[in-house]
Amino acid sequence: MINAMRHFSPPGLRLQLTLWYTIVSSILMLIFCIAFYSALKYILFSSFDSTLQQRAQHVAEAVNMDQGKLVIDDMLHQLPELTAPAALMDSSILYNGTLVLPNGRRIQRQAANTDDIFVRVFDTHAHEIYQSNPFDQLPSPSESISQPLNGTPWRATLSVEDDQSVRVYSTMLVDGHTVVGVVQVGQSLESINLLLNHIILALFIAMLVGLGFCALGSYWLSGRAFRSIHQLTRTALEINANDLHQRVLVPAARDEVRDLSIIFNQMIARLERAFVQQRRLVADASHELRTPVSVIRNMTEIALTQAESPGEYKHVLSEVNAESEHLGHLINDLLVLARADEGQIQLDSEPVRLDLLALDVVESLAPLAQEQQITLKTEQLLPATVLGDAARLIQVIISLVDNALNYSNRGGTITLSVEIHDAWAYLHVTDDGIGIAPEDIGHIFERFYRADPARTKALGGSGLGLSIVEWMVQAHKGTVEVKSQPDQGSTFTIILPLASEQG
Repeated sequence: MINAMRHFSPPGLRLQLTLWYTIVSSILMLIFCIAFYSALKYILFSSFDSTLQQRAQHVAEAVNMDQGKLVIDDMLHQLPELTAPAALMDSSILYNGTLVLPNGRRIQRQAANTDDIFVRVFDTHAHEIYQSNPFDQLPSPSESISQPLNGTPWRATLSVEDDQSVRVYSTMLVDGHTVVGVVQVGQSLESINLLLNHIILALFIAMLVGLGFCALGSYWLSGRAFRSIHQLTRTALEINANDLHQRVLVPAARDEVRDLSIIFNQMIARLERAFVQQRRLVADASHELRTPVSVIRNMTEIALTQAESPGEYKHVLSEVNAESEHLGHLINDLLVLARADEGQIQLDSEPVRLDLLALDVVESLAPLAQEQQITLKTEQLLPATVLGDAARLIQVIISLVDNALNYSNRGGTITLSVEIHDAWAYLHVTDDGIGIAPEDIGHIFERFYRADPARTKALGGSGLGLSIVEWMVQAHKGTVEVKSQPDQGSTFTIILPLASEQG
């Protein structure tokens, strides 16, 4: 049993919705049927009691006192529920089911009919002196007489020996202003109970039919609602890594399925871009790695076949060392980006003076700039403390300065400055070099992207430096901006939140 429950799988979403709709509908129908039945029962019994009350008033109007005796007027003969003739009520004798009148005439009582209204009359001493169309052994509760004698009408449902229910209404008989007796009017509830039973059966059948139509309708409607999802599923199954250009059809209706389709298409678009970038990265990395390897192989082959003196071997080895160093930098950059993509690089978060880092970088790279006849200097360096990894931030500044050195002309100037605006620190690296073409600005942070080689004197660059810069700055919750014009220079700006705001 337990194993069977473990392997039990819930039904599909369409069937679940159908079951839920059917359950909710059944509860609502049940509430409606109960309310309808209760209201109808109340109306029927209220109407029944009103009829009995009117009959009792008619009977009370037909009974009078004559010389201390209760006398029924001829008007009582007009009531169809009374089959016994008028008589002097206090001198009538009941004997073996026969009504004996004062003149000695005997009248056999008729059998009770469930549709007849019966009448009973009591005197002020609770003696039954008249009863028409009797129900056998119908009880007479004491309160049914005492309450009317005290001026309060009484009504209740009584049972006879054959489990038949009789509704009884009692009211007082008044002669002038004197209470002379009690009249009871009653009728069997069998017709009403039979009608209510038929109504229960009809409601039950109607509820079953309604639930059947509800289940079928909800199953059909849920199928139509899931049609778009089924189409989305089929399209998703057809899409693979080599066919990411497909998109699912977006429904015209503005509903949740439309939102799901749009989000799914956006996800596929992101995956397509990621696969394209991955393929391009692999191709570019293969190309970048193949070039130094080919250079090293060619130089070693030439040295092995043509070099004759130690000086030539030394020159070849120095070239091989330079290419190996370039190859090592490329591999290291690829490893950094791969670890960054995997989230494996952990950065320190300590207070760092950004202006002091810029000053240290200028002092360290000044000799290199002088060799290229380029002036490297600082201008405004406002004290700016940020939270971050000092080593990574130094790497960012060095990469930007090295990029500026590669794209600056001899005799040019590179300037570093630090400013503060609101809660942000701004580090500017400005050069007056060859600049960047407008069509290239949006791509310079892409991996292995290089601008027009004719506009650059940089040799041996891997095209990964600015990509690493962007990742490191974003890891410090900052951004990188660039402004440039061809032949007028470029300005790279690092924007980082101040430590006081981050804390």
